[in-house]
Amino acid sequence: METGKMINRISNRLRRRSRQVQEAIGISGAQGNILDYILVESRQRSVYQKEIEKEFGLRPSTATEALKLLEEKGLICRIPEEKDGRYKRIVFTPKAEAVQEALRREIEESEAILLQGITPEEREVFLEIAGKMLKNLDEREDRHGKTGI
Repeated sequence: METGKMINRISNRLRRRSRQVQEAIGISGAQGNILDYILVESRQRSVYQKEIEKEFGLRPSTATEALKLLEEKGLICRIPEEKDGRYKRIVFTPKAEAVQEALRREIEESEAILLQGITPEEREVFLEIAGKMLKNLDEREDRHGKTGI
């Protein structure tokens, strides 16, 4: 089977697994992943839209829309920076903190299922190879624009 097809199949199955939890919260899979990122990362430092674009490989317009929906649902706030109001720090609300446990539990369960029967060494090799694949795609995108064509 082709590498890309296998990655897509894994991704589709993970999305299907997480859909139930996310529907209960009232958010999409992508929004759930973004919210989880904000919940985890903003505990240590300020989080901005640019980071979310980079982390998830999103176009600015797509990231803006996802963040707008999370804001409308009362899960995040965007707070203008004092030094430069053009930059808005993304922070989670108490409502988001309340759903974090369900999101985390689903992510941890999916991770455990994915890794059944896989040794720590195999996992390490997979992560190394997947990291190289992602780097290859990023470099291609940087050289040839967003489509890579």
